[in-house]
Amino acid sequence: MATIQAAPIGMGQMLGQWAGTLPVPGGSRQVSISVSALADGTPTAVLRMDAGRLHNSPMRVVNTTDSVVFYADKVGCRFAGQPVAGGQRLRGQWQQPGFRAMLVLDRVAAEKAADKTAEISEAPAAYKAEEVHVSSPSSPSPEIGLGGTLRLPAGTGPFPAVVLLPDVNTPEPSTGDYGLLNALADYLTRQGVAVLRLDDRGTGRSVGVPAATAGPQLVADAQSAMAYLRAKSGIDPLRVGLLGHGEGANVALLAGAQAPAPAFLVALGAAGVNGQELLARQTSLVNQPGEPDTAQLAWATQAAQAMAVARREAKKQLAAGANPAQTQLHIAQEQLRLTTEARKRNDALYKRQYALLEIIRQTADNAQAQAIVANMLKQIYPALTSAAAQTRASQLTSPWYRSFLTFNPQAELGKVACPTLLLHGTADTQVQLAANLPVLEKGLKANKQVNVQKLDGLNHEFQAPLSEQALVAGTTVRPTAATDALEAVGEWVMQQVK
Repeated sequence: MATIQAAPIGMGQMLGQWAGTLPVPGGSRQVSISVSALADGTPTAVLRMDAGRLHNSPMRVVNTTDSVVFYADKVGCRFAGQPVAGGQRLRGQWQQPGFRAMLVLDRVAAEKAADKTAEISEAPAAYKAEEVHVSSPSSPSPEIGLGGTLRLPAGTGPFPAVVLLPDVNTPEPSTGDYGLLNALADYLTRQGVAVLRLDDRGTGRSVGVPAATAGPQLVADAQSAMAYLRAKSGIDPLRVGLLGHGEGANVALLAGAQAPAPAFLVALGAAGVNGQELLARQTSLVNQPGEPDTAQLAWATQAAQAMAVARREAKKQLAAGANPAQTQLHIAQEQLRLTTEARKRNDALYKRQYALLEIIRQTADNAQAQAIVANMLKQIYPALTSAAAQTRASQLTSPWYRSFLTFNPQAELGKVACPTLLLHGTADTQVQLAANLPVLEKGLKANKQVNVQKLDGLNHEFQAPLSEQALVAGTTVRPTAATDALEAVGEWVMQQVK
């Protein structure tokens, strides 16, 4: 988090109403804190929020020389903030069990306070969005341009800015349902960073390009987007960076190796190994990107059941007077057996899938390649229907997959010199951490400004397990970006642009 220049806080500074927007999984909530003083001068406050159980909660106020903390003890919430913008704004962290996020509260003018309290859901927008068109001079033809949306924070700037680059193999919707980059765009803009999200090539107002030129073109697009921002009024040209996810992260790294370089670079779930190696190490080639691996889930269920049986047996043995050390040894041996078996299964699958991809790479004739691949898929996955095998064989021999098989992410890493954040989830089965992160670190070893972070339990989309995903009000919702991921990116970016 960026260092905040704080002014001393007096009680008089805090009296009145403060309001802002809290980013939460799946959207946002309007927050208002009204501060007053009791007859003896003791400060007190009331929390108002468009979340049933939190609305109208009393709050304790603890203020020091440089900060203030509001405690809503009955509902387990608190907000710790420091004054910025001449004391007209409080910036800090909202926290409650299982959830925390950056929150900015602005002082509400006295004449507007009543309206703010009555209609908390009508808080002013935290940012404005405008449709833009970005030309790409290095495109094969001038008309191949890009459409997108630029989110600008409230105020006049100049703002730092970042270009978002999607995982091309798993394009996400630009609006509506869950999208990691949408969540990051909303989160970063609320922190004062302008965000440019371009339509994916071949969607919206962005013209498609042939797969044979897609890689170089995407790097050129990233460079063109940065040039657009550097020339735009209200943007600080010296604080323009790139943020990519999956294949977009590798595009960001390649663009970061070229001049003019970005001011900073964020790579989420980037690949370190070549395309063929990456695909072969995925737990199942028959699954669509982001689709649950049913075979892997079935094996995990069997392993969990085996461990449960082992623990029940150990309890029976202990109750019958068995040696505790011996029962613990039995449990450890069962765990080792299952771990060894899982490793063997994964290694065998990797070898079969690598061989399948090698057939594709060496067989130029698509009809011949598809026939061989469909047959191999049926052998590797006996439960797969012939129709499904043929469909997947067609996909695996498409121009995009053929191009990706020869992709080498190591080629330009040594030229990346800007501040770089590498962020990976430990539960990522698409770009496995153990195989990719060490290789990326090695390739970037000459760069002394690399920050490497691993987020426990998060998958390739930087989602927490479904059981841990909930709104502030405690309602489970559809998959959302984990708070830890949003904060890790937000805090690191703010350090670069302060």
